[in-house]
Amino acid sequence: MAATRSAKAGAVAYDGCVTQMLSAPDETDSASAVLRAMVSIADSTVGHLIDDLTLTQFRALRIITEHTPITMSRVADQLALNPSSVTRACERLTTLDLVQRARNPLNKREILLAPTGKGRQIVARVEHERRAVLAAVLQRLEPAVRAQAAVVFGQFAAAAATVPTSLSPGTTPLIA
Repeated sequence: MAATRSAKAGAVAYDGCVTQMLSAPDETDSASAVLRAMVSIADSTVGHLIDDLTLTQFRALRIITEHTPITMSRVADQLALNPSSVTRACERLTTLDLVQRARNPLNKREILLAPTGKGRQIVARVEHERRAVLAAVLQRLEPAVRAQAAVVFGQFAAAAATVPTSLSPGTTPLIA
């Protein structure tokens, strides 16, 4: 396909059928590239270690492990997902013997979730693998850049914790 520049700044036409805006890279482009790399690491470490889990199911397992015992609605809040999605994810985790469910003795309408030993082991293995991959990536940076990256990552995580998951009113922060 031949690309031709149009009169509009940055517009490119591919044989007249696709128009794409090209612009100079900015901070969000760099952040998006880092995000794609991080998601790739997150996804590959889950997929590499546990073929049966999706990234969402693993995220639910991690939250259950970190905040045990926890209610299904609290997991949904932490993941910023609707309760039915979390229910399906937790049913799968229960089927795989990674999570156990029990009625809350203080509120019979609530279900409490807690990880099994196997569930805790999986979270620990994935965390170990992720840290190893991140360490290998960071090791490729010059020491001064690596130190700067650590500071920037910390500041970015703190800022992300204050931003809603969506620009809609009433949404939860990205990082809980």
